[in-house]
Amino acid sequence: MAKFQDFPLQIDFSNVSVRMNTKHGSLSEQAVKRFQGGEMILNGYDNDEIAAILGVSLSSVKNWRRTLEDNDDDLDSLSRQEGSGRIPKLKDKQKQKLKKIIFKGAIAAGYSTERWTSKIVADVIQKTFGIMMAPRTVRDLLPMLGLSPQEPVVKSSKHSDEAVVEWATRKWKRLKKSAKNSALP
Repeated sequence: MAKFQDFPLQIDFSNVSVRMNTKHGSLSEQAVKRFQGGEMILNGYDNDEIAAILGVSLSSVKNWRRTLEDNDDDLDSLSRQEGSGRIPKLKDKQKQKLKKIIFKGAIAAGYSTERWTSKIVADVIQKTFGIMMAPRTVRDLLPMLGLSPQEPVVKSSKHSDEAVVEWATRKWKRLKKSAKNSALP
């Protein structure tokens, strides 16, 4: 059975205005398969043959065929459309307002701690905009706002800074030295 890599069909992409930006500036393997499948459909191959040769699902080929039929056999209709995907829950103005709220601080927003967590940000979004967002979605949203997750600095409230320095310089050195000299294997 022929495989995708062995398929000799050469597609002329010069008359296809591809609106697909990839990380490396060239078409992905998925896009190449989509265009090869479209060319095969236009050349009279049946769905099962195309699916077997390209190694794609039969439903993908059927979708390509339907897209071509709906667009007068225009291969350009098989290119990935810019902006396809789920519509964002927050509008740009709402994102900017959220960013301002975050910069003012969690205490100013009515929380008992200054530490922003994804749960607290999700709660702010719910209260301010009436939009429910999962904490995981909030974690993905924050970098889009130019914010980065921060690990809090854990600092003991039981000890003073001087006591910590004293312990690290004197007692720790002594403990280290005695462990080195001990007869433990």
